Amino acid sequence: MLHFVHISDTHIHSDPTYCGQYGDYPALHGAQVLVERLRMLPFQPNFILHTGDVIVDPIPELYATAHDVFAPLSAPIHYLPGNHDHKTAFQRDLLGLPLSAVRPMYYKAFDYQGVQFVFLDSNGGAEPPRGYVDDVQLAWLEAICTAEDDRPLVVAVHHNILPTGVPWLDDFMSTTNGADVHAILRHAARRLCGVFHGHIHQDFEIEQDGVRYYSVPSSWCQFRADPDQIETVKDVDSIAGYNIISISSSQTIVRRMRYQVNWP
Repeated sequence: MLHFVHISDTHIHSDPTYCGQYGDYPALHGAQVLVERLRMLPFQPNFILHTGDVIVDPIPELYATAHDVFAPLSAPIHYLPGNHDHKTAFQRDLLGLPLSAVRPMYYKAFDYQGVQFVFLDSNGGAEPPRGYVDDVQLAWLEAICTAEDDRPLVVAVHHNILPTGVPWLDDFMSTTNGADVHAILRHAARRLCGVFHGHIHQDFEIEQDGVRYYSVPSSWCQFRADPDQIETVKDVDSIAGYNIISISSSQTIVRRMRYQVNWP
């Protein structure tokens, strides 16, 4: 069985006092507490999946701070870009890619211990914070999902794909062509272990047509997500967290780990 940790939306700022509009504690402090929690795990995950918004705003210099924050972790980290990330600096400064290898959209597929992982870049042609998966990726994803392949499949993306039933999330935050993405993912439903995303700063699980979507809380602040809610509101009842995902040929197990962040 393969085990990875899902984290998202750290929104790291170099200013140790930056709380922003919604935070009860600084974003930098929240990310540091998250790292300490992960260092205390009684097992070694195969890797850590960060589904985007690594930094608070697309300022290249902030990736140096993010690198320092995550440096104490011994498990490798796979990052996806979010709508707050900087397209070029994310690949160059955080991933360490040479400038010649930097692409307009960062997506990839790889095999890990017999599990196929597909990472999508949902920061295409839509007005942020909405998402969009471009046509090139859709064709690439369709080839993967329709292939004769028996490997368990895991898909990761930053934005929420399906409607949540919460107006502000669906009208303001979602993937504008999410229906197209979902229609392609349905082809691989029999082997698809889950679609893992961030962006909404909340713990959601949605199942449709045999495809299951999982989000994870932010390490910094959470947003309320009530039916008929039309405005972005800080969720004072939800706390920071991460998920531990275990994958086998027959199971997907999601352990939701939640913790309080004390400040000061």
